[in-house]
Amino acid sequence: MKKKVRQGNSHEVRINSGALRGRKLLFPDIEGLRPTLGRTRETLFNWIRPSLSNARCLDLFAGSGVLGIEAASIGAQEAVFVESNPAAADHIKAALETFDLSSRCILHEGDALNFLHSCEGPFDFVFVDPPFAQTQLLSHAVTQLVERNLVQQAIYLEFSPQQEATVAALMQQHSLEHLKSTKAGNTLGWLIAPNLSQG
Repeated sequence: MKKKVRQGNSHEVRINSGALRGRKLLFPDIEGLRPTLGRTRETLFNWIRPSLSNARCLDLFAGSGVLGIEAASIGAQEAVFVESNPAAADHIKAALETFDLSSRCILHEGDALNFLHSCEGPFDFVFVDPPFAQTQLLSHAVTQLVERNLVQQAIYLEFSPQQEATVAALMQQHSLEHLKSTKAGNTLGWLIAPNLSQG
């Protein structure tokens, strides 16, 4: 049975590409929830599109779920969403049903770091976009992803310019490679990868 989502306090974002191109995705009005901008998503998926077919993706701190849903729209075999806010999780669940993605998308409602402790990897691509105000979440998430060898291809990080030095130090600590970067307004997007030559 589909769970109805109240639309009175909902916003929407449009899916850019793939089978769901042009479809609208609803997300709730929650402090700190800021879906990745359309032009940033276009850049990101242009980077990873050649490797996205049949990939397994993890949308950590999923929020609106737009990154994982767009990955599935383009052709990812599986997308896993982790979201701790019940209202946001309800919106993601409703979207997966509306877009007929439930058979290859999995939603975990709960804490992202707890999920990383016990999840079964690896994932080809991981999207890490925590609330900017909770600055330690990104560092803790990347550390777990690397230490548990949960990433096969790349991690996409989205963060504020004030966190850039911290992210650079984190990359050096874990011997991560900086593949690509983009900037939109007060948001930086970096594509990074485990340095397989170090292993």
